[in-house]
Amino acid sequence: MDLNEAPVETMAHEENATDLALTPAGPGLDPAEVLARLARGEAIEHAKVVGLILKGDFPMPVRFRNVTLVRPVIDRARFADEVSFEHCTLDRPRFVKRSEFAKGLNLSASTLIRAELRGLIVAGSFCCANVRARGRFLVEGATFRGRIRFWEAEFGGWAEFRACAFHDVADFRSFHAEQGFIVQKCTFHGDALFRGVHVSKKWQADTSRFEAMLDLSKAKLHDFAYLEGIEQGPGMRFAFTNALADRILVRPGQIEGRLASECAGDRAQAMQEYGLLKRVFEGLHRFEDEDWAFYRFKVNQRLSRPRSWSRPLSKLSQLADWLLLDRGCGYGTSPSRAVGAALLIILGFAAVYAAGIDLLNVEKPPFDGPATAPANRLMIAALTSVSAFTSGFGDIRDAARGWMNVPLIAESLLGTLLWGLFIVAFSRKVIR
Repeated sequence: MDLNEAPVETMAHEENATDLALTPAGPGLDPAEVLARLARGEAIEHAKVVGLILKGDFPMPVRFRNVTLVRPVIDRARFADEVSFEHCTLDRPRFVKRSEFAKGLNLSASTLIRAELRGLIVAGSFCCANVRARGRFLVEGATFRGRIRFWEAEFGGWAEFRACAFHDVADFRSFHAEQGFIVQKCTFHGDALFRGVHVSKKWQADTSRFEAMLDLSKAKLHDFAYLEGIEQGPGMRFAFTNALADRILVRPGQIEGRLASECAGDRAQAMQEYGLLKRVFEGLHRFEDEDWAFYRFKVNQRLSRPRSWSRPLSKLSQLADWLLLDRGCGYGTSPSRAVGAALLIILGFAAVYAAGIDLLNVEKPPFDGPATAPANRLMIAALTSVSAFTSGFGDIRDAARGWMNVPLIAESLLGTLLWGLFIVAFSRKVIR
C-alpha cells in the first residue's frame, strides 16, 4: 500500500466527518497577534485562532491552553523550548515538512480533528495522554527520540503511524480505537507497550521492526492482529498476558524463545500465554501450530508445579512426566517421537540382553555356532527385546532365568505404555 493511500474504511469515515462550527473557548485572536505574543514567551489561553502558521525559529516556550485552533499549520519550525497544546481543540492540524521540537511536544487532553502530523523530530517526550482524535489520525515520517505516551487516548477513526522511528519507550497503553490501528514501516528501538488497548477493527504491524518488548497483555483485539510480517531484532520479546484476542496471525517460529515470561522463568504465566495461543491457532484451524502451542503449554505446566527433595514423589512424578509424556509422545502431539522412544528402548534393553546372554533360555540359535557367538548374541538380544516390547511379558515368561527377568518385566511395561501413547498421538493427528 502506498504511504499516502488511506484504507477504504478511513476515507469513508473521513467523508462522514463533519466540520463542526466549533464554539471558541474565548475571543478570536488574529494569527499575527498570536505570533507576537509567542515571540515574547506569553501563553495563549481561552481563545480561538483561525489559520495560524508556525514557521521558522521559536526560542521561547510555545504554550496553548484551552484554545481552539482551526486549520493550524506547523511548517519547518524549530522549537528550542517546550511546546504544549493542553486541553485544546485542533481542527484539521497539519504538520508538514520537518519540524523540530528540542524539548518535546505535549498534546495532553486535547481534541484533534483529522490530524496529519508529518516529518516531526521530537527530541524530548511526545505526550498525547487522554487525547481525543476524531476522523483519521495520521503520523508519518516522524522521529521520536524520547518517550511517547498515548495513555487512555481515544481514536474515533483510523489511527496510523507510518515510517516512524521510536528510539525510546512507545507507550500506547489503554488507548481505545473505534476503527483500527496501523503501524507500518516503523522501527521500535525501545519497548512497544500496547497493554490494555481496545481495538474494534484490525491491529496491524506488518513491515515494522521491533527491537525490544512487544507487549499485548490485556489487549482487547476484536478483529485480526497482523504480526506475521514484522521484523524482529535479536532482543525482541512478546507478552500476551490475559489478552482477549481470537485472531492473532503469528507463526510459532516468531515466538519460539521470545516469550518474555518464559525467558524470565515465570512458567505459570508462560503456561497461560501458550494456552491463549493454542486457542488462537485452533480457531484459525492451524492444527500443527496448535500442537506446538499445546506442547509448550504442557512443558511449562510441568515446570511450574512445586517440587522438592523433601517430597520425593514430586520429583519422581516430574521425571515420569518428562520421560513418558514429553519425550515419549510430546504430550500426544508427536507420533514420531513415540516411535523414536520405542526404538531407543528396544536398543537399550537389547544391549542388556546381549550382555547377559547366558541367562536367556535359547533352544536353537538363529545362526550356526553357540549362542554366545557375536552374530547369535546380537540376533537373540534383538528378538528378545522386540518380543518383550511388542508382546508383553506373558509370551516370554520362560525366556530368561534369574535377574534377567527384571529387564524383561520393565521393557514389557514400557512397551505397553508407549503403544498406548503412540495410538493416542496418531489418532489425534488422523482425526483432525
